[in-house]
Amino acid sequence: MSGYILALDQGTTSSRAILYDAHMRPVKMTQRATHLHTPQAGYVEQDAKEIWQTQISCAHDVINQAGLLATDISSIAITNQRESIVIWDKQTGKPLAPAIIWQDRRTEAACKKMAADDSIEDVQRITGLRLDPYFSASKIAWLLRNHPNIKARAAKGHIAVGTIDSWLIHQLTGGAHVMDITNASRTLLFDINQLTWSDALCARFDIPMSMLPEVLPSDGDFGKTKKGLFSKQIPIHAVLGDQQAALLGQGCLEAGMAKNTYGTGCFMLMNIGNVPKLSEHRLLTTIAWQKQPSTASERSSLEQLMQTGKRMLHANKPKREVTYALEGSVFMAGAVVQWLRDNLGLVKESCDIEALANEVDSSESVVLLPAFTGLGAPHWRSDVSASISGMTRGTTRAHIARAALESIAYQTYDVLVAMQKDSPHALTELRVDGGAANNNLLMQFQADLLGVPVLRPKDIEITARGAALLAGLKTGLYDERIMRDSWQVERTFEPNMSDDVRDAHVDKWQRAIDCALHTI
Repeated sequence: MSGYILALDQGTTSSRAILYDAHMRPVKMTQRATHLHTPQAGYVEQDAKEIWQTQISCAHDVINQAGLLATDISSIAITNQRESIVIWDKQTGKPLAPAIIWQDRRTEAACKKMAADDSIEDVQRITGLRLDPYFSASKIAWLLRNHPNIKARAAKGHIAVGTIDSWLIHQLTGGAHVMDITNASRTLLFDINQLTWSDALCARFDIPMSMLPEVLPSDGDFGKTKKGLFSKQIPIHAVLGDQQAALLGQGCLEAGMAKNTYGTGCFMLMNIGNVPKLSEHRLLTTIAWQKQPSTASERSSLEQLMQTGKRMLHANKPKREVTYALEGSVFMAGAVVQWLRDNLGLVKESCDIEALANEVDSSESVVLLPAFTGLGAPHWRSDVSASISGMTRGTTRAHIARAALESIAYQTYDVLVAMQKDSPHALTELRVDGGAANNNLLMQFQADLLGVPVLRPKDIEITARGAALLAGLKTGLYDERIMRDSWQVERTFEPNMSDDVRDAHVDKWQRAIDCALHTI
């Protein structure tokens, strides 16, 4: 079977489009930067129109640069930054406010108040998540609370809201208001057990359910592109949040397999199978993906449910179609290097950080705690600030650069320790991707800290790959075999640090964490 998959990868700092051929090989990639805006402390926003315009420009460019036509494209796959939200007018399709990005902390006080009033355990039991500004619900509630006109119109059913996948689908199709289940599971409004929007949480956040999209399986039928956007209408056959897409793209198809993505943030996910086990160590439980029913009778049953006009997935949907994951979210990873580049001017390009760090053999006593937006998993302390400690008169730019890279690995170590306590599956290897995975110094230090091999694949554009794989499976362009066989290791980083040295590193990091937590 011939054809191509067009994968749209909308991230925090750029929009990309990648074409994959019938053998799962990347053919061409285009990328355009997007801009973050921080109008005041704690606020992180983007222009929703820029998100759309950069993404569709990439889509057209990649097809043209590959010398193809839209008629060569079998399907579109979408993967996106999660938790970020866009609110728009249902009639005009125009955004009514800037997109609020996952890094935004403006709702910190509201989340703290809600946590004091409510049972955090109930929220975790329903959603698998924590009450934190990171997730979408408090962002939506803030918009409604601070824009009375929008709230009044939302009550009348005139307003739509969605995560970035939902916004892109709306623009691509010319009106569809749908969302993939993995993105829905990141909103703090979705019941990951019943697979529906939670009436109780929507009421608690005072969010009208009429605003929310219809939730579809990850390989659902998300519609076709509107006429005139391309020379033919192209179906959208797969949508996944970026970290879930990376888990699938890394071939982590069995319970116990894990990956870590080193992007703007750092995200470790472990496949835990089809039972949504809740974390006892401050991690998140999330939906990894959901495939449509595999048998004709199951598909027919689902179609009948959809024809009844229900806007949400039915509670008795076969659970074997749902795969869950444990997740540890680190807010600042590659963004630490960006800070060193843009704010301190230590390097001209992010890729220069490794050479600078290699100018010294050790960071010595220097520890960089990158809590620029608080500490994520497993600490979940939004009140902690960033710091650099342990400096002396002999401290150089190289020591700080090395400490910055080490901070990324230390945060991952903390997540893995918690994950191993929650999971019955011992981690035997860690598959890695993301831009910072190209940093050999970081990857070797990560393997040394974890005490397990770190595997870097030949194709580190794993996020787009995962979404493309799912679309190819849906259309019949790919089969299950290609999911396993197309993943190849480029380099394995074996741990070679002694236990004593590792313990000394961990102790240095832990003392810095303890100091930050106890000085607030």
